[in-house]
Amino acid sequence: MDRHIKRKSTLTQRGFAVIALDRPNHGVNVGHTLRAALGFSARMVILGDKDPGINVRKLSTDPGRAYRHVPILEVPDIFDVMPNDCTPVAVELTDDAVELTDFVHPERACYIFGPENGSVSPEILEKCQHIVKIPTTISLNLGMTVNIVMYDRLAKINRIQNT
Repeated sequence: MDRHIKRKSTLTQRGFAVIALDRPNHGVNVGHTLRAALGFSARMVILGDKDPGINVRKLSTDPGRAYRHVPILEVPDIFDVMPNDCTPVAVELTDDAVELTDFVHPERACYIFGPENGSVSPEILEKCQHIVKIPTTISLNLGMTVNIVMYDRLAKINRIQNT
């Protein structure tokens, strides 16, 4: 008996992206992140050790109310809820980081961003399989950084699928 399904998948793209914020402390940027998650079809947002004053249901920078469409997990440790077989990718300015322009996105990735006024924690950086940076002359706002990384993923995936 043949156990293989012979019909083609109707999925438009393989894999998924998860966005994780390490110790976010400004609701404005969390809202921008949720908006990016909704706009770029992230499958989940993880808020690791977020400021208790941030209420994801009342963010002025999330007019689409992403929490109604994208699961948002608020946890002490991002790695406790990261999906299985998902590649952790830190987005951070380090000397050994790969520039985003040269980065090949994993099929199943969890992009981890640090807090607005700091960096991804050393403990998280140690656990990440990749560290990427956006080659820019100035430091970028957290919300903007999330949007750039998610757009880069989308653009590169679409380019691969159309070749």
